Amino acid sequence: MRNYLLILLSVIISSCINNDKKEDSKPQINTTQINTEIKAKIDFLNKEKSAIAILDETYEPFFSKLQIREISAFTNEKVPTNDIQKAREFARSKFSSAVTNFSEAEKKCITFVLQKVTTILEKEGITLMTNHPWNFIKIEDWLCGGFAHTRGNYIILSQKHLDHLNKGWSDNMTPEEELTLVKNLGSLLVHEQMHSLQRSYPKTFENLYANNWNFIKATVADEDLITINQVSNPDAPIANWLIQNNDELYWVRTLLKEENEIPIMGRDFIDNVFTIENSNGIYSVKKDSNEILILKSISDIDFYPKSFPTNRGLDHPNEISAYMFSMYFEALVSESIPFKNVEVDASKNAKSFVNWIDKEMN
Repeated sequence: MRNYLLILLSVIISSCINNDKKEDSKPQINTTQINTEIKAKIDFLNKEKSAIAILDETYEPFFSKLQIREISAFTNEKVPTNDIQKAREFARSKFSSAVTNFSEAEKKCITFVLQKVTTILEKEGITLMTNHPWNFIKIEDWLCGGFAHTRGNYIILSQKHLDHLNKGWSDNMTPEEELTLVKNLGSLLVHEQMHSLQRSYPKTFENLYANNWNFIKATVADEDLITINQVSNPDAPIANWLIQNNDELYWVRTLLKEENEIPIMGRDFIDNVFTIENSNGIYSVKKDSNEILILKSISDIDFYPKSFPTNRGLDHPNEISAYMFSMYFEALVSESIPFKNVEVDASKNAKSFVNWIDKEMN
């Protein structure tokens, strides 16, 4: 009897230990211990490699299409030539000169957050993003206003952005501080990684834009007024998606205000909506009787912003999907239902986005 009790006690203790181990192995958001079973593929490019990588045009043209006014905005400097080819070489030189090295603390913080991000997304089966490499370039604050953006498969972060989002990072964070860090920095990183995925899997995203969100892919004939004042979005440099509403087609373009010689990033941007006509497959901007381009504001086509749960990035579905995925990720971090409280008009596109994630990103 005594031996039986000893054996029973041994089994109970062993079972408790194994259960504790199983509990410990579950992904936990509120812990400072990085999950070692799931590792993101992370590369922080040094200054030399970054100077080359930042000029990447493998997936689509960027520098080869830039205009003089937007180059001034991106570089925060007057372009020293009116020759467009020389101006583009100036842009390449300035972009390459802006790169710098990540500090060890910055690498550690980003790696920590990405391990958490990967754990959260793996739990939802979102392997399209978790299996994709995370490649980082760091720039000085003056380039592109310090805004986070991408080139090719590289995520570009400025010192200003890193300093802002890394607040609260330490090896001794409270669960609340960690949650805030993962939610804020993590949502930015998944936003930018979506732009990398958009380049690597264009057909996957075209399915979302055309078949779920009712955009029409088209090339619109050039107009000098638009070209001269254009802002080429580094994350969506090809403006080739039109909004469809019954028989009307609209084209959203972010342009530079004309007042300043050196436009300020963000502050001097304005979204214009152009009405597009289709003549036997040739798309062009409508003009009035005086050959002036007909333009509207986003508020003039209010059905459009109302149809999405975000009011940011409405110039291109690349941005809409990236902002919405950030919102989706934040809901996962908070352990809430994504897009639970969106307005009725936006619920259709929100639901189709979640269904698309379940089908295409798993």
